[in-house]
Parts: sequence; C-alpha cells; structure tokens
Amino acid sequence: MKTGQKPILKQAAAAVIGWAMLAGVAASAAPGSVTVTDITDWSTTPKEIANVNIPYLGYSGGVYAGINTLLVNNGASSTTYNGFCIDPFHWSASGPSSPYYIVPLVDAPKAPGTLNAATALKIEDLWAEFYSPTMSSPSAAGLQIAIWELVSSNAVANDGLPAHDAFSLNGVIDYGASLDLASLATYHGPAANLMALTGPGQDYVVDGVPDISGTLLMLALTLGALLLARSAMLKGAVQQAQPVPVSGRVQPMGQRVPRSGVVLRTI
Repeated sequence: MKTGQKPILKQAAAAVIGWAMLAGVAASAAPGSVTVTDITDWSTTPKEIANVNIPYLGYSGGVYAGINTLLVNNGASSTTYNGFCIDPFHWSASGPSSPYYIVPLVDAPKAPGTLNAATALKIEDLWAEFYSPTMSSPSAAGLQIAIWELVSSNAVANDGLPAHDAFSLNGVIDYGASLDLASLATYHGPAANLMALTGPGQDYVVDGVPDISGTLLMLALTLGALLLARSAMLKGAVQQAQPVPVSGRVQPMGQRVPRSGVVLRTI
C-alpha cells in the first residue's frame, strides 16, 4: 500500500464504523412491529392444566400451562416459534393481535409484571436447563409455572404489584416448578439467548426471533456507509494525483503525456 492512501482509507474506515454504530443504535431504538397469533394446539402441545389463583384478573381455576406455538408476521413473511407466557396478568388474545414488538427479555412483560436483569437471567437459565421442544407435558407445565412465579414475585418485590394480587397456585401440584426454581442456586451453565414479544395480549418469551426491521435498517445504513466510503476513496485519489516530470521523450506505458510535459499518476 502506498503511504498516500492511508489517510483516505482511515477516513473510509471511520465512516463505515460510524455509520454501522449509528445503524445499531437506530435498530435498537426502533424495534419492528409484528403481528402475533397464538396458534397453539392445546390437544397436542406438551401441557398440563394448572389450578391457579390470579386475583389481578379476578380469576381462580384451571389454565393451560405448557409450550405455546406462536405465529409471528412481520408484514412480509410469517414464522412459527415455540415459547412460554411471561405474563400471568393478561389473557391471551384471540386471533391475530398487533402491534407486538420484539424486545430484549428484560424489557418485557408490560406492567404490572415488568422484569429486571436478575429475574430475566433466571428465566434464561431455566430455559437453558430444561427447555426442549420435545419435553414432557409435566416438564413443560413446571417450566411455565416457574416462569409465572418468577415474574409475579419480581413484580411484588419491586412494588409493581400489591402482594394480594400475586399469582399463586391452588394446591400443591406444581409439576416440578419448585424443583426447577431450586436448581438455579447450583446452575452454572450458559444462559439461553431469549427475546420477548410484548403487545396488547399476553407477553411471551421465545428463542431466536430476529428484529426484522432493525436488521434491514442496519443493512441499508451499512450499505450507504460503504458507498460513501468508496466515494471518499475515489475523491481522495483524484485530489492526491501528483505531477511526475517526463524526461526526454520517454513516455510511461499506458499514460498520455499532456502538453504541459507532465504525467498525472495517482497514488
């Protein structure tokens, strides 16, 4: 590489990095709106009926506890994901529901069951320990109940929910949820990388949902940065063209000698 190109390349690299950082900020600040449809087939999905008490909803009785099947549509395509409810304080919506937003787990669910980093990490640890798309029905129900209890306890501990409105079970059948929660004290493996779907119905935790609009925005801005960087490099190369005297009648191959007697050579 010739030394005359270094400042230009540094400027180009700075432009690319700067635009990429801006794209990242923009993508994280403007999560994409999606439509979520709960398409769970409760006759086949791993699940049990849990007997619960939810004073916040004015309800006491049986609910399905297990793996939810969620259809996520970003306006261009639809993808099906497995997930769990992280919102024991709202009923699931019937049919397509929007706007939902894809957010980091710590930023969901909505009030009164908002999370903090510590509780979000516990859910990610539980998922890493116990989740499998082929897990048994009791195991799926236990994981779901453990998540509900974490969310509810966190809401009470952080004054987001009066204790008398907390989620609880009627009876002692928790399908292993208490054992799942106890295992957190000794679990030292990696946490799952989870995202949340938050919207007008129940909020859900899912694995592997991308922020489609944010990704496209980042790609567009990065492409723009590359084009600007290329333009800057070409402009810099022209500006740094240097006159090279030509002695006698010797002419470099491929170069035309202008009438001034000099050859323009880009470096």
